[in-house]
Amino acid sequence: MDSRIIMKYTGAGNNFIMINNLDLKINNYNEITTGLCSRKENDEIDGVIFVETTINADLKMNYFNRDGSGGSLCGNGLRCTIKYSLDNNLIKKEKLTVEAVNKIYKCEKIDEKNIKVEMPDPAVINPSFELKVNFDEWWEELECGYVDCGSPHLVVFIDDIQKPVIKELSEVNVNEWGRNLRMHRDLMPEGANVNFVKVINDNEIHTRTFERGVERETLSSGTGSISSAIISYIKRNVNTPVKILPKYGEYIVIDFVDEDGKIKNLTITGGANRI
Repeated sequence: MDSRIIMKYTGAGNNFIMINNLDLKINNYNEITTGLCSRKENDEIDGVIFVETTINADLKMNYFNRDGSGGSLCGNGLRCTIKYSLDNNLIKKEKLTVEAVNKIYKCEKIDEKNIKVEMPDPAVINPSFELKVNFDEWWEELECGYVDCGSPHLVVFIDDIQKPVIKELSEVNVNEWGRNLRMHRDLMPEGANVNFVKVINDNEIHTRTFERGVERETLSSGTGSISSAIISYIKRNVNTPVKILPKYGEYIVIDFVDEDGKIKNLTITGGANRI
């Protein structure tokens, strides 16, 4: 890929390979993504982001999961796109717009580490429905929440899991249970990402996430944090701004307002750093 600026960045534990494609000469996205992610030194990579030009915004984020699938939003990837572009002088504005999945996102550099992104209103919120699952030896009707904020996410509070009884996130078999839920027949054909949540207090939750396309647990998820915050607000009276601590161990902050039962003015703020 000639002399392009290719680097690794992390957004609170979501790890990406960033590629400068401002000249739009790369178009074999799937081939490049799967090729890069199949290398042993890239085992920790969750996806590849191609930073591109667009007539609709200052930059375009073209994101692909490590399995080569695209078409979904990555909240942590948006912040990495900004940080990578600023670090490499692809753009000099600290308030800018980024196109991703046919939508425009207003972004702002808060300080040397943190980026804030304004997100669109969620397309779908279903705070409570049941899925029949088998995590251990017995089937159970598990209460779940669902949010589509650019990517579809299930939200499961660990104290709702009864077979087996779960008290800590460390007890959750994320890869096995997450895969069972991600591929649940009631969610097909699209499937969903899966977030396991523990409420800490009225402003803080902790999460672990199984991500479709990556097909394993990831250390963080931006849209997963948004979904978990919204469902925690609706069902567990968690107040905004919501502090989310993913497995990576670095806080993400989600803020929004409730206007007559509709979630508005949604923002995500968190770190983005070069690996």
